[in-house]
Amino acid sequence: MSDAPGRAPSLRRRLARPGVIGGVLALALGLWVMAEAAGYAMGSARRMGPGYFPTLLGGWMAAMGAALAGLSLWREAPADTDRADPRALLAVLSGIAAFALLLPRAGLVPAVAGLVVIAAQGSGLMRPGATLVLAGVLAILSWGIFRLGLGLPLPAFTGLG
Repeated sequence: MSDAPGRAPSLRRRLARPGVIGGVLALALGLWVMAEAAGYAMGSARRMGPGYFPTLLGGWMAAMGAALAGLSLWREAPADTDRADPRALLAVLSGIAAFALLLPRAGLVPAVAGLVVIAAQGSGLMRPGATLVLAGVLAILSWGIFRLGLGLPLPAFTGLG
């Protein structure tokens, strides 16, 4: 049941494209977030209520999901569509797990650095020096944003001494 060359793919094949599936999931998640946030006071742009930011993010996510699904439906699918690389998936998931384990035990800077170094292993294209520089810059930047900029009580380092 394959489509003949030169003909448009069937609707079933177009709906099974990863971009369509991912776009529909993002659209559904965005709409769900907006529905959940509707129970909170919105406020205004100047004095945001607790529902303002989740509604804004949910709306953006729904719009991006709709755009992704729509573009994936109507665009020509690339001929060399590859499957997801299990190495990349394992590296990213391992990096997230390392971040979750390191954050309370070692602090924000080591957790972000560990996340970046482990997740970069999934690419196979990152050089060790570039990976370490990226990890250091992102770790310091994260600490500056969350601790200094937002005032969140996230220590840079814990468990030392």
